Amino acid sequence: MTPDETFSPPSQTLPVAPSVEWQPAAEADDVPDRPLTPERRLLCMIVRQLTEELLRATGLEHDQEPGRRATSHVRQVAMYVCHVAYSMPMGEVAQAFGRERTTVGHACRMVEDRRDDRAYDTFVAIVERMASAVHLIAGKRI
Repeated sequence: MTPDETFSPPSQTLPVAPSVEWQPAAEADDVPDRPLTPERRLLCMIVRQLTEELLRATGLEHDQEPGRRATSHVRQVAMYVCHVAYSMPMGEVAQAFGRERTTVGHACRMVEDRRDDRAYDTFVAIVERMASAVHLIAGKRI
């Protein structure tokens, strides 16, 4: 087409496409969960134990008495790390920890919100790296 030529639409009218109702795309956590394998459950329990030991060793929560709150906090971090480091769907993480999928979502939000604190972010990053190392040591895809 030369610069002097103008574009003219075809004389024929195109058919109108039928309307389609919009459906939101399924999120990764909306897909059906695969059955939880004993190996993946074991990985989650190892991450929980690592989290508890590291929390104790760092003294990050030294002002809190051991109890229900500390236990749930350890579990929240461990669930978050399993979801992030192992790319486990929330439903699978929930199965591994004996909780509901919504509890895992709440835990992930709580951990994300606290990551603005530099010391806490460093702690979670260490747990993530250790969880990844455990996965590598396992030596197989689970």
